[in-house]
Amino acid sequence: MVTVRAVDRLPDDVVGAMPLVAIPGYLIRRSQRVHNRLWAELVSGELTGPQYAVLSILGRVAEAEQQWVADLASLDKSSAADVVVRLIRKSWIVRARDPEDSRRYLLALTSAAALALPTITPQSAAVQDVLLAPVAVSRREAFEKDLAAVARLGECEPYVPREVEVPVLALTAPGHLIRCAQQVHTALWGEAVGGVLTGPQYAVLHVVAANPGINQRRLGELAALDKSTAADIIGRLVTKGWLDRERDPADGRGRILRLAEEAPDRLAGVHPLVEQVQQRLLEVLPGERRAAFVHDLARVAFEGDPPAEAGGSSGGTEPRLSEALAYEVGE
Repeated sequence: MVTVRAVDRLPDDVVGAMPLVAIPGYLIRRSQRVHNRLWAELVSGELTGPQYAVLSILGRVAEAEQQWVADLASLDKSSAADVVVRLIRKSWIVRARDPEDSRRYLLALTSAAALALPTITPQSAAVQDVLLAPVAVSRREAFEKDLAAVARLGECEPYVPREVEVPVLALTAPGHLIRCAQQVHTALWGEAVGGVLTGPQYAVLHVVAANPGINQRRLGELAALDKSTAADIIGRLVTKGWLDRERDPADGRGRILRLAEEAPDRLAGVHPLVEQVQQRLLEVLPGERRAAFVHDLARVAFEGDPPAEAGGSSGGTEPRLSEALAYEVGE
C-alpha cells in the first residue's frame, strides 16, 4: 500500500493521498511529452520515435517478421501497421510475404535507410542525452535500469544478423523505455480505473481540485495536455458532471473550472484505485529504490525540479518535489 508521513499529509478531501508530482504514471506521460518535443527539435526530417524504433530493430537483423518487430518496438497492431506503411512510403523499409507462411510479412531495411541512419542515430542519441540531463550523473545508470524494469522490457531472440551492422540505438534508450512504461501504465489503469476515468481525465480533476477557478489554458499546462486534447477532456468531464465551467471574469473569451458539487465524493473513491495502479507499476522495483526512481523521473518530466504549481494542496499549490516524495510507495 502507499504509506504517508502524517506530518506532510495533504487534506484527503482536496487532492487525495498522492500529490500529482508523486504519481509515476503522470510523470511518465509528462516525460513522454518532453521526449517528443526534444525529438522534434533535434532529429531532422519527419521520422518519429516509434518509426526509429522499427528501424533500430531492422538495423540489426537481415529481415524480421512484422509482428515480431511490432512486439519488440512496443507497438499495437494498428500503430504497427501505420508505422510500417509510412516507412514503406518513405522507402526506408521493404515488406514481402513470408515464403514459409503467406499470412506473415517480412520486413527489411532499405539501402537508403542504411545510408541515412549514421546521420540520424547521433541525433537520436542527443535527444536521450538532453532528456536525462536533469538526472544526476551518478544516478543515470540506476535510473535507466529501473526504467527498463518498469517498462517490462522484453527479450526476443534475434533473427539472422545483418552482414554489415547499421549504427542504431538500442531499445534500452530512455525515450523508448518511457513510451513502453506509458503503455504498461495505461494497461494497468484500464484494468483498475478505466471504467470510471482515464489517466488524463484524472490529472485534470486533480489539478482543478487543487486549484479551484483555474483557467482552461493553465490547466492544460499543469495536466500536461495540449490545447485540443485538454478542451476535449474538459468537455467530456463537464458532460459527465465532474466539472463546472464558466466564463473567466478576467478574460471574456476564457473559461474557468471548478469541481462539480458531487465530484469530490466521487473522486474519493477513485484515489485508492489510482494508488493501486502506481503500486502495481512499481512493484517490479525493490522498495528501497522506488522513491529515488520517482524522484529522477520527476526531474525528467519537468526538466528539473517540478514547479510549485504542478498540482495542489490546501493552499492551491503542489508541494515541491522534496515534500511530495514524503509520500513513499511501499510494500
